[in-house]
Amino acid sequence: MASARVNFSVGLFMTAGLALATLAVIWLGMTSFLRKGELFVTYFDESVQGLGVDSPVKYRGVPVGRVQAIRIAPDYNLIEVIILIDDEHAADENRFVDSVAAISNVGITGAMFVEIDKRGPRAHDFSPRLGFTPEYPVIASRPSDIKKLFREIDEIAMKIQSIDFKGISDQAMLAFATVNTVVTEAQFGAISADIRTLLASINAAANPKRLESMAKNMEQTIIASRKLMNTAAEELTRLDTILVQFQSMIETNRPHVDTTMNALASTALKANVVMTQGHATVFQMQGAIKDLEARLAATAENLEQTSNNLNTLIGNVKDQPAQLIFGQPKAPRKVEE
Repeated sequence: MASARVNFSVGLFMTAGLALATLAVIWLGMTSFLRKGELFVTYFDESVQGLGVDSPVKYRGVPVGRVQAIRIAPDYNLIEVIILIDDEHAADENRFVDSVAAISNVGITGAMFVEIDKRGPRAHDFSPRLGFTPEYPVIASRPSDIKKLFREIDEIAMKIQSIDFKGISDQAMLAFATVNTVVTEAQFGAISADIRTLLASINAAANPKRLESMAKNMEQTIIASRKLMNTAAEELTRLDTILVQFQSMIETNRPHVDTTMNALASTALKANVVMTQGHATVFQMQGAIKDLEARLAATAENLEQTSNNLNTLIGNVKDQPAQLIFGQPKAPRKVEE
């Protein structure tokens, strides 16, 4: 009798547990099925490993929805993440126009979620370009912090690879060789010897007796300079007196000075006229002399031609005397009109 009661109790407990479990599964499924909200979509150009359906979506740390679906975009290049925003946060579909979505993780647990935040006024637009028409309103995206880190590391590595270390080392070796050559040619031993000689000369010049003698000479020089300056001041005073006297003399004889200056000016003008006439006369004489030289040159040329003709005639008479009596006269010379 007790055994039957125990079996009945156990069976009843198991039946109630199965019923409660069934109701919980149905309730959870219906809750997910009946959830209402606005659908948005964002696209990532990176791996979404760790992000799954029903992963939370947060706006600046505040939960606003869930991930509805994750699939490959129609261009088979990007990853499409469909987001369901709750009704209380989906009243305005332009709420996320100036926002960007990124994949983030929760601390050290590694749980991934979608973080939505406002884009800064000077922030670059890293959202991938779409070559198709999305089904839902698009929220722009940006690379995750890990991808940005790896991309910056790749850029740094490329910049390091672009550095010509061999060229730098060659230039450094050439610079070291040049410095070595300069140091070798500089003859630091001779320079140090000259410096020692100079220091010895300075020490010799710094002898107290010499310094005392130099001080006395300096004092005598200063005294002589003062005397010279006093003498110069006296001479300047005398010169000033002479200038004053000369000025008073000029003021006293101002009419005579003016008359003399006017006479000198008149004489200078007359001399200028005479010089001008003399220049003109010289130019005329030069022209006459050139004309006379031209005429004398023409006369000398004519005389030379006449002398040549006479010499020719005398030679002909000497060789053929009969031609002087029986010869025919020369044809008259043509006169050009």
